[in-house]
This record gives sequence, structure tokens and C-alpha cells, in this order.
Amino acid sequence: MTRRNVTNGVLSMDRIREALRLQESGHKQREIHRITGIARSSLQEYFRTAKKHQLTCLQAKSLSDVDLRSVFGKKTPGRNRKEAQDPNFKLISTELQSRKGVTLELLWQEWVAATGGGYSYSTLCRRYRDWCTESKVTMRHEYYGGEKLITDFAGEGLRYRLADRTTKSVQVFVAVLAASNRIYCEALESQKITPWIGAHTRAFEFFGGTTEAVIIDNLKSGVTKADRYEPELTRAFDEWAAHYGVTAMPTRAGKPRDKGKVEKAVQDVERWVLAPLRNVEFISVGAINNAMRSKLARLNSRRMQDYGCSRDELFERVDKPALRALPAIRFEIFEWKYCRVNLDYHVELDKHWYSVPFQLLRAEVQVKASERIVEIFHNNQKVASHARGTMAHRHTTDPSHMPAHHAAVKDALKPEGFCTWGKTVGPQTELLVAAFLAAPRYREQSYRSLLGVRRLADKYGNVALEKAAASANRYQIVSQRYIKKLLESSSLPEKNKPLVHKNVRGPGYYN
Repeated sequence: MTRRNVTNGVLSMDRIREALRLQESGHKQREIHRITGIARSSLQEYFRTAKKHQLTCLQAKSLSDVDLRSVFGKKTPGRNRKEAQDPNFKLISTELQSRKGVTLELLWQEWVAATGGGYSYSTLCRRYRDWCTESKVTMRHEYYGGEKLITDFAGEGLRYRLADRTTKSVQVFVAVLAASNRIYCEALESQKITPWIGAHTRAFEFFGGTTEAVIIDNLKSGVTKADRYEPELTRAFDEWAAHYGVTAMPTRAGKPRDKGKVEKAVQDVERWVLAPLRNVEFISVGAINNAMRSKLARLNSRRMQDYGCSRDELFERVDKPALRALPAIRFEIFEWKYCRVNLDYHVELDKHWYSVPFQLLRAEVQVKASERIVEIFHNNQKVASHARGTMAHRHTTDPSHMPAHHAAVKDALKPEGFCTWGKTVGPQTELLVAAFLAAPRYREQSYRSLLGVRRLADKYGNVALEKAAASANRYQIVSQRYIKKLLESSSLPEKNKPLVHKNVRGPGYYN
């Protein structure tokens, strides 16, 4: 018997059908043996069995291989093992993946000991491999033009050199149109929500339109709560999707096959865009993107063997006519953050502090921030709006948010407030205030000294203070303590009148 007559070591049923046809056509056994390669002794046995069951050539052709094998008593392809119930392969798979140190051989030994039978370890390995293959059968997705944009990040990024000669890595964003496989990629500083949403916007602008849905991974910038059926999106990404009229759909966690298209696109970007640039030294993210654009254009123009055309050509035929028009206004990225108002009626965003009305002390608010403006909401009502601060560890405070006594103190500790007060006392006091403010000392110290001078005016009166200020200005002395000593001394009759008493000797006593 030649190899062409067997399948996995078992005779093919087509050979038997051919032998029956040749016999009915009048061929001798010797000729049938030469044509089919079946031994003459085997042919005699097959012909006797066919005659016993009154099986003709046409009947043999109508029977399946399984039924025909049962007629001739032939075994099926593969090893004919004694019947034994397979172990729970799903449980075996779970044990192998979740328990460190567990091997398939150990599980086989435990199974044989528990059942008192079973089959050999090699058979278990073969049947377990077959089960794994069957359990990993995938369903092929069908896509139509303009349906889906699928996005992800590449595993391998590039680096650029900073001014201090250190290097910093970038994150490579990848987006692909599901129907045409046309790719867009871009280097980002991070995977934070602002650059991530901006990359989606630029991807739509690259393709010249929007799709019906956007498929994203379960990253924190897009998903606040992962769920197999109804995941919760971040508010900023939800607003972006509403602005462009698309449906945002995160994939299931740990299921990369849900976004197989972008997984392949990431592989192509790593191979044809990132790998050729791996040894290039860049000085900025912009320089990296400039270099990536030419590589990306070459990738999209490459001919795909399975489709017989390039991604660009397939995009022109399939996706481009079906894409929706872009909105007239580009989406402005807003970042949302939940905060609790501190005791100083400020909330923190990127290490900068913004005020809210003091009545909201300890309340939970929502901060909506763009690159230019910061808006704060409470109970879905806007309660504050500030220009975005660029310096860390600084405060942006609206005076209207302060309590009355805080506002009074704040106004008092301003140069304009001190100057206004000095004018109300007199010209000498006004000059003294100007001298305090111009003194080469820390600003807060000057304010503190002037507060002391104002208190002296309340105690000794404006007239006395004006005379003391004149004396201080004459000698160019800028000191609250000097003013205080002048006011306390007897040189100022307004506050130090001579005592008249019978026991006090007058000026005539000494004449």
C-alpha cells in the first residue's frame, strides 16, 4: 500500500470507492491492484464485504466516510485508544495559569490517581493541545467603510534628549480604520487625558472625517470604571465623543482580540516606523513626529498582499466615501477632576490653587480645566472661573470669594490702601508711608510696620501722628518704634500737658 492511499496511517475511503468502481467496470484484480495500490488480498476482502452487504459503487459514493468505514470495519484516522473520559481541561488550564509551580505532568499524575485509570501522559498532552486549539477558535469580524476607528499605544517608543543631556521616552499613539487598515500614529509626552484626547482629534483630521464608533483600550484616561457590558467613560472623553457624534466603546479588559486590527497596526508601526528610527537622536517630541510622518506615509502606501492594494488605495475606495464630515469647530479639550474645597476655600489642580466662594468650605466640587481656563462647578452650577495658572505652588484668588473680614485684611495689606490712609492723616504721614513702602526690606515687613503706625494714630490721634511723622521725615528715619517713642515722650504737648497741683513746684520756684 502506497502512502497516497492512507490518511494518518489509515486507508482512505476514496480508494475503496475507486476499487468498487473499477470492479464494476470489468477490470481484473491485478489491474485494480496496480491502479489503486491496494494489496490483492485486501481487495478480495473488500469485494466479499461489498457483495455481502449488496453495496454498489453508487451507494458507496452516497455514504459518508464514517458510514463506509463501519461497513468495512475500518478504524478512523488517529490512534484507537480505549474509551476513557477526559479530565476537566478547563480546570487544568486554570491551574496551570494561576498556580505557580504546577505542571501538566503533576496534574496528570493526580488525575490518574484519583480516577484509578485514564490514559498515558503523552495522550493527555496531545488531547490537551487539541482542546486548547478548539477553545481558541476566533470569529472573523466583518467591517464596512466608515464604521470603526480603533486606537491603542505601541509597546516600544522612542526617546529624545533634554537640555541637561538626560533622555525622556515618548508614548506612541496608534489609530487604524477597521475597513481599510489605514494607520495614523503620533508621539505623545504621556498617556494622560489631554494629549490622549488630542491625538484622537488629530487622527480624525488626518483621515478627513469621523467614524460611527471609536474602539479604545481600558486605560484610565478614557474609562473610570471598567465593565464587561456598560463601562463608564471619563467625562472629558464622553464630551469629546458627543462633540464628534461618535460612539465610544472600550474593549473588554484582558481581551486583545477585541481590537485585533489595531494590534496588527501596532506591530506594523513598530516594524516599519519605529524600528528604522531607533538609533536617531531627537531633541523634542515635534522632531520625532516629523520623522515619523514620512515613515507612516511609506507604510500606508505599501502594497498589502492579502488585499492586492495599499492602505491608501483601499481607504480611497472604502472608508473615505463613508466618513462623516468633521464638525465646524474643533473640540477644546477639558479635563475634569473631583476636588474637595480646603479650609482656605481653594482647590488644587496641577499644584496650583484656585479660589471658590468661602460658603463652599469642605464641599465637593468639579473642576473643568482647559489649557486657558479653569471652571469650577458645584451641583452642576458654575461657581468660579479663573485663568489657568502656569506656576506651581501659587494661588489664584478672586476677592469676591473671600469672607468680609478676610477681604478687609487683604485690602489693608495693599500699597494702595496704605497710601490712601496716609493722605487722610496729612502730607507728612503720606511721605512717611511712601518712605516705608520704598524701604529696601521685605514687603510684608513694611506692611507690618505700617499697621503699627496706623494703630498709633488710633491711640494718639492724627494731629500727634502728623507731628511725629514730620520729625521722622526731617531726620529720614523709617521706623515704627521711633514714631512710638516720639508720641510717648513729653515733647508732644497735645498728649503730655503739664500737671497743675499744689504739691508741684512751678517755674517760679527756681527764680
